[in-house]
Amino acid sequence: MVRIASYLRKSVYSDKSDSIQAQYTLISDYCKSHYTDFELYRYEDEGFTGANTNRPAFQRLTNDISERRIDVLVCYKIDRVSRDVKDFSNFFSFLQENKVEFVSIKEQIDTSTPLGRAMMYICSVFAQMERETIAQRVKDSMIELSKSGKWAGGRAPLGYRRDRVEINGKNHTVLVPDPDGIQLLNLISDKFLENNMSLVKLDGYCRKNNIKTATGSYFSSSQLWNVLKNPTYCTADSAAYDYFESLGCTMAVDRDRFDGSHAIMPYNRTRGGKTKKHAINPINEWIISVGLHEPLFTSEKYISIQRKFGQNVIDKTRKHKVGILHGIVKCSCGWNMRAKHKVDKVTGKIYDDYFCNQRQNRGRESCSMPAVHIDTLDSAIIDFLKQIKLDKKMIDNYCFDEAAVTVHRRKRADVQRDIGRIESKILNLTNTLSNTSGSSAAKYIVSEIEKLDRELSGYKYELMEIGADEKKHAHFQHTKEAKYKMVCDIVDNLDRLEYDEIRTLLKELFKECVWDGEVLHVKL
Repeated sequence: MVRIASYLRKSVYSDKSDSIQAQYTLISDYCKSHYTDFELYRYEDEGFTGANTNRPAFQRLTNDISERRIDVLVCYKIDRVSRDVKDFSNFFSFLQENKVEFVSIKEQIDTSTPLGRAMMYICSVFAQMERETIAQRVKDSMIELSKSGKWAGGRAPLGYRRDRVEINGKNHTVLVPDPDGIQLLNLISDKFLENNMSLVKLDGYCRKNNIKTATGSYFSSSQLWNVLKNPTYCTADSAAYDYFESLGCTMAVDRDRFDGSHAIMPYNRTRGGKTKKHAINPINEWIISVGLHEPLFTSEKYISIQRKFGQNVIDKTRKHKVGILHGIVKCSCGWNMRAKHKVDKVTGKIYDDYFCNQRQNRGRESCSMPAVHIDTLDSAIIDFLKQIKLDKKMIDNYCFDEAAVTVHRRKRADVQRDIGRIESKILNLTNTLSNTSGSSAAKYIVSEIEKLDRELSGYKYELMEIGADEKKHAHFQHTKEAKYKMVCDIVDNLDRLEYDEIRTLLKELFKECVWDGEVLHVKL
């Protein structure tokens, strides 16, 4: 049986586009003429714009597609799905990933045919061309803006504050030094340049000495990194020009403008905003210009800080094979626990422990979990696996069946009985309508048929959800058997498996492994 989703949308209740019911009738007629054995599900967004995908029924549709509940999506027109070319292109890729065919009745596109797929690929090509053209236009505008050296907007970096000044008869926002911020900036940067000081150690130093941000919170390692990497502080001189040019940055102005009288102003350094996560762009995408503000770092100091970041990158290849739960077990505070091998240089005593990353980086105030000997947790997890092998029923306590905790579903037979009842009513009303087509009662019969049809769609959707739960439960049973087999394989081959092989198998086996100081909490 082919599972078909009909997506219906009308922007506002008073517009001139085809009504929801008219769209559904066309889709229903299309399905009857092209498919013999099918179920038609109704997804309806009335009063929602096609400019974005923030629509309840559309979100439900995408979720059902992800759950592989749909085989074909049919709509009246492409713009019912989305009016935005980029959004539609992304959605079409999503359909392809989930092996769902797409049909648009108005445009006569059916991706189950070679011509239909070709039409969609053409749409995708134009969408890609539009995105690339816009991106190049934005970059060109950014380069022109950068030549002025004006502040591009946003919160002022630590050590500066924003001020309004008049330039050529127009008011502009510029950065001016903030004495309190400069003091804190110099403290952080000078401390980082000390011997053996890493970003993690600097984080700990700030916490121990109660050094906080302007909002009164502690600096995180990522915030400190952003401060120390920010080129806005750097003097715009020839050394700075050569440094950023060597990194592949776009240099917006000539080298002779880098005369040391002002600081660097970077553009296109970050991406994101209100709807997307804020992130730093790759350095070769930065546009470097000369700003209108005073520098707070010499170029020598700024470059030294960046080089120290490079020196602090160390080889993290583990020298000692300790801790089969390394990278798997978490502390109850939510942070990872790491395995650590340490030899006391005085006594020669060896320490092999799991420790909480948060406590290690931020001190006891952040997490009170003490280190635990590696053998304690490793032995506990091996004993746990051996117990499951001996008593297969134990695995039920550690495997999570998603289908068992979904909202209460009715029995399949009850829903099928309701579907049969509604279909019988619709058939009777249809027969009555054919005998009273000229009667004034006909419009009431049509209205009742439409009401029953919507009710029928709801029952069919309920039946589809029951089927999805049944598939989830079957998949869970299969997964549970596979997990038990994996447990047995690990236990039976403990003496032959290498350290890294055991860890790899445990990573695949465990969904969750948390140490609370007394008990290991495990989910498979």
